[in-house]
Amino acid sequence: MREEDKLYELIAKELTSDISEHEKEKLQNNFIIYPEIKSKYNIIEKYWKNYFPKVKFNNSIEKTETKLGFSNRMEKANNSILIYKIAVSLILLVSITYYGYQQFREKPHISLNEYSAGPGEVKKFILSDGTKVWLNSYSALVASEPFTKENREVLLVGEGYFEVAHNPDRPFIVKTPYNLKTKVLGTHFNISAYPDDPEQEISLYEGSIELSGFRNSGKNILIKPGEKVIYEPSDKDINVIPTVLGKPAEWRDGILRFYNEKFSSIAKKLERKFQTKIVITDEKVGKLHFTGNFEEEPLIKIMKLLNEAQEFTFKKYEDSIIIQSKNT
Repeated sequence: MREEDKLYELIAKELTSDISEHEKEKLQNNFIIYPEIKSKYNIIEKYWKNYFPKVKFNNSIEKTETKLGFSNRMEKANNSILIYKIAVSLILLVSITYYGYQQFREKPHISLNEYSAGPGEVKKFILSDGTKVWLNSYSALVASEPFTKENREVLLVGEGYFEVAHNPDRPFIVKTPYNLKTKVLGTHFNISAYPDDPEQEISLYEGSIELSGFRNSGKNILIKPGEKVIYEPSDKDINVIPTVLGKPAEWRDGILRFYNEKFSSIAKKLERKFQTKIVITDEKVGKLHFTGNFEEEPLIKIMKLLNEAQEFTFKKYEDSIIIQSKNT
């Protein structure tokens, strides 16, 4: 393992609170030796604290889980591994962006900018080339600005809607976790690429985009308006499906819409929108599919509407919801 890789591993341990005192001391010493790595860490840490706030669970939830016979030890173990992988992924992605920034930092007025939306926020930004970007809750965008003559490249972690300023001489490239790359000239599209979601989604509303970084990435895919891309990082597989073009990125107006979507995926969106932990105790329940459109409905009403067919039961606690099979 290269020295730099070892340092990134220490950073991942620091972010996930899995670092020993000896390792922490070693990390601080390395920050002194490599100040550029410290700069990368500062960018990642700021986003990490917004995206992965420490969640406090009350005792009533743990008691109920025990009473239901639901043990989340395995889930917690898997989550620890997942979060560690996310930390490493963020480090590598920011490193790539930072490397590009380092190449041009000698030029005047070049800076590494971060745009972010915290819990429950939706924010609009205008980049140096005039591109408009809306970021959904728990999302961040990193860009070296102003853009260079060769291309316009940004890093997205989370969900963003883009209205890209047209420039045929300088492609606009969006990188997301797990190396998926979206290349455009001027178009309107939405990307959902949260690191802890099992899938990434890209919906195109206007223009065209080219995707690379997936399995068989030697064959880039050109996407047309009315098409939706589903990318599974676990096997780097990609699926293109037709979709009904409605108002672009309705989440900007607080609208939550999904079509024939897995309950496990919907639960993630509800978690971010309402800042409430949702635990599905039965894998079969997580695979249920729902179609819905919600605007101002509170979380409990949404849960009741989803459960009109009485396919599951749920219980609300102070900051969490536990969902289980009706037969449990």
